[in-house]
Amino acid sequence: MKRMHMELTGFDELIAEFEQMGNKTKKVETEALKEGGAVIAKYQRQGVNRSTKDQPHTQDNIQIGRARETDEGLQIIVKPNNKVAWRANFLEWGTSKMAPRPFVDKSGELGEAEAYRVMMKKLEEVIE
Repeated sequence: MKRMHMELTGFDELIAEFEQMGNKTKKVETEALKEGGAVIAKYQRQGVNRSTKDQPHTQDNIQIGRARETDEGLQIIVKPNNKVAWRANFLEWGTSKMAPRPFVDKSGELGEAEAYRVMMKKLEEVIE
């Protein structure tokens, strides 16, 4: 049986190109999540009332977290920051003297379709 010898050239360049595409995709995925998070943050701000007190307001303190890798994939968290989180919990879950006025969970429901569209548009830019 005759042995055949084959030499592949350009393989290192091909691997480098795939790695570069992977890095670009990861960056765009993070940007898409941030844009989707901005949509959810908008709905959170709309869903919470502004108090008349002279204090930090929940509307002004909604933050979009950094992208983090989890078991379920890359994700970000959109929520009130630590300055107002304790007060936001009272609104979200209620107290013994106040009914819940959820705005965090509700923002996800209201903004899901719009956030999805924004993220898909950003991801499609890479494909084109």
